[in-house]
Amino acid sequence: MTAKPIAIAADHRGVALKERLKAWLRAHDHEVMDCGVDSAAERVDAMDYALALVAEIRRGRSDFAVGICGSGQMMAMASNRFGFMRSTLLHTAQEAEWARQHGDANMLVLGADILDAATAEQILATFLSTAALGERYAERRERLAQLDVSKL
Repeated sequence: MTAKPIAIAADHRGVALKERLKAWLRAHDHEVMDCGVDSAAERVDAMDYALALVAEIRRGRSDFAVGICGSGQMMAMASNRFGFMRSTLLHTAQEAEWARQHGDANMLVLGADILDAATAEQILATFLSTAALGERYAERRERLAQLDVSKL
């Protein structure tokens, strides 16, 4: 799907799932860019790691990111503050297919406290193997990128 590394990050609650998904990505010939955190021992703010993933996409070093925190909520909310980000918090592989096809999602967010590792792997596999439907939803993606909620 991409020649660039897939950026991945987690807060302290998502470390174990991040490590499992990194191994899955490498086993499926994806290069991985780990943006942290490496230990579950100390509490960290998921927002900081969501912003690290946003930065990798903004700089063009990665086309896709995977963010993991306890519920997934903070990673999704923080990353979607940027017009070029299309983050999606997912719980099923079917949702992953729709998020990619209809919204050209570029960041997958997962809740480590909600999903088992096998389900997370299925979601990731579907996310990475599904292409956007192109022109059919291009206008929607452009409108989304132009939204400025401060003017509502």
